[in-house]
Amino acid sequence: MENKEYQFDDEIDLMDYIKVILKRKKLILFVFLGFIIVLGVVSFLMPKVYRIDNILMVGKMGGSLLIEPPVELVERINSDVYNPLIKKNLKIDEKDYPKIKVENPGGTSFIKLTIDSSNIELAKNVLNEIDNIILEEHKEKFLKEKKRIDQSIKEIENKLRFIEVQKQGSEGIAELQMNLYALNERLENFEETKIIKSPTVSEKPIKPNVLLNIIIAGVLGLFIGIFLAFFLEWWEKGKESLKELDK
Repeated sequence: MENKEYQFDDEIDLMDYIKVILKRKKLILFVFLGFIIVLGVVSFLMPKVYRIDNILMVGKMGGSLLIEPPVELVERINSDVYNPLIKKNLKIDEKDYPKIKVENPGGTSFIKLTIDSSNIELAKNVLNEIDNIILEEHKEKFLKEKKRIDQSIKEIENKLRFIEVQKQGSEGIAELQMNLYALNERLENFEETKIIKSPTVSEKPIKPNVLLNIIIAGVLGLFIGIFLAFFLEWWEKGKESLKELDK
């Protein structure tokens, strides 16, 4: 019997809540639509943020030997090693300098650089500048190593010619020829660092997400509207109670 009374009370309470919501439905709807309209307008007026990214492929100096381990390059970029030079070259103030996100996808030789910004031209210029700096650094390492190998090849070729002229027999020739073949093969596999994807702008802005903002505004407006409805109901009942006590 007690359980039935308890359930009956619950049903009455639930009906009271529904009555309050129906009674204050205009207020709830007004707050609900107000939040949606305000946040929707704000979202449309906010600067559109686009994603600008590009991809570099670290070059090789023969076989699996890379000009620079991609992980080390990522660390150097993340440690802002290039930022002072880029700011100087492009004459960018500290407050306007964008945040650069860099990653090495899947442990490959690729480096992906990304900037999320409302200033597309500035972001593209920064990415182009950092590309040029890295390409120049890697080119210097590339040419230095290539020159070293070319010199080694010349030395081996001179030794082979000397042995042939002096007719000193075949001792050591096989080893020299193998070394010469290995160096030439390595040179054939040399590949400079290059840009695989130049700075590209996303087709649509990534921020603000107008639809998501409107949904959040709607949910927030609904909850606040319901809260205000119950608050006003409590306030009116409180005033009525005070009037009755005064009598």
